[in-house]
This record gives sequence, C-alpha cells and structure tokens, in this order.
Amino acid sequence: MHLKPILKAILLCDQTLVEEGTHKRTLIGIFDRIKSVKFPSSHPSMSIYVQFREIEGTFDFSLELFDLNEGKSMHRAMIQGYTVKDRSRDCELVFNIFSVKFEHAGEYEFRIFVNDTVFGQKSFKILN
Repeated sequence: MHLKPILKAILLCDQTLVEEGTHKRTLIGIFDRIKSVKFPSSHPSMSIYVQFREIEGTFDFSLELFDLNEGKSMHRAMIQGYTVKDRSRDCELVFNIFSVKFEHAGEYEFRIFVNDTVFGQKSFKILN
C-alpha cells in the first residue's frame, strides 16, 4: 500500500440506501446503542457505513464485530479485491449484517481492516 488511507467515518445505522444513478448514500436510523429486554438477543439487521479518503489501488476490506467484554471476535464480513481508482474521491463502503446474536449486555465494537491492517474501530453498547 503506497498511500496511507485516512478513515473519515464509521457509522452504524438501521439501513443504507444507495441512489441509482448518482450512487449517493442515505443512512437511516444512525445509532450507538441497542436496547434489549432479554439475552441472548438477536438484532435483525444493521448497516455499517465506512468512508476513507486518500486511498487508491486494489484492497481487501474486512469488518469485524468484536465483543470487548469477552475479548473475542463474533463475526467478520469481507469485500475482496475492491479497486479504488481515484484517490481524490472518498471511498465509501457499506456492510450489511443480518441476525446478529448478542449473548449479553455490554461493550462491542466494529473494526475495519484494510489488507489485514486495522484502520479504525467504532464502539457501541448493548443495554438491558
């Protein structure tokens, strides 16, 4: 990797819409906590929006869901061989995750990797 990407944003939301033609993104229901009345709890779906700048080339991106209380990885989603052609434009990625099961209340985080290097994380809480 010749350029060092700059992570501009990691946002958790209920849904990300991508407009046909312009490819503009609309983030619906941005959140940083989930409330549950019982555990284990299943969250039906979430969308994770990630934005980089100063990035050009072909990369493998992955997003890991990590349980901070237990110190373990829960899920990993990957986008392999993604080509970014113009470093003057922002690179926007959307990861959609369905039926996420949380065993307990506590602290969790999403970690974004570029070619197996962690570039940032976004923490959130599961409350009861």
